Amino acid sequence: SVATRIRERLRAACFLTSEGLSIRLTASIGVATLPEAAGSAEELLKAADTAMYKVKASGKDGIFIATAS
Repeated sequence: SVATRIRERLRAACFLTSEGLSIRLTASIGVATLPEAAGSAEELLKAADTAMYKVKASGKDGIFIATAS
C-alpha cells in the first residue's frame, strides 16, 4: 500500500548527516476511505485521525485502517 511504502522509505532515510547527526524517523499512519469509513470529508479526517492514534497507542511506527464506526 502507499502508506506502507511511505513508512518504509521514511524509516530507511537518515537525516541531518551533513551536520554530523544520524537521525532516523518512524511514522504512525491512520488510513480511512470513503464511503467505507466515513460519509463526509469531515468524518473521513476524523476517522483517519482516530486510526493514527490507535497506532500510537499500540506502540507507534505502524499503520491502522479505519472501519465504519
